[in-house]
Amino acid sequence: MELLGNKIKLKAITNSDKDHFYTIATKSYGAKFWYDDIKREKRSKTAFFNDWTEGYFDTKKSKEGQCFWMMVQEKKIGVIAYNKIDEHNNVEIDIIIGDEEDMNKGYGADAIKVLCEFLLKKLKVNKVWIEARMNNPRAIKAYQKAGFKREKILEKKDFFQGEFVDCIRLEMP
Repeated sequence: MELLGNKIKLKAITNSDKDHFYTIATKSYGAKFWYDDIKREKRSKTAFFNDWTEGYFDTKKSKEGQCFWMMVQEKKIGVIAYNKIDEHNNVEIDIIIGDEEDMNKGYGADAIKVLCEFLLKKLKVNKVWIEARMNNPRAIKAYQKAGFKREKILEKKDFFQGEFVDCIRLEMP
């Protein structure tokens, strides 16, 4: 499955590419925005894929979630995914851009717009939401640029780099 944006193409990740996904999610520059230093160092492949289950890599199970490569031309610059669609037909998304050189170019906002359009129009979800740590203003700006609106602040929600930090939850209206 492929979804086209203005700057990027989203291509479904299959089982054969899971190792590359693991590397981007745990060892790239962008990984520090998903996992803190301690979690990243201790995140084995087995533990990682306990969270990122087989459904994320099977396009026939669209309600279970799906991972997509974010591609610029044929270069895989990152991953965007949606999680399992809940009983209220709502879904959370996640995004990571691997290399710093690919950040601040509008790729993330474009990928978010493309994925949200797919989720809202094709899969008919009610609400798409995303959370970010308040100490990651670049991500928050990209989400807002893609059309997300602030839903609420979650105080001390995430333990990151040795302390509890606030997060913001944004939703696509």
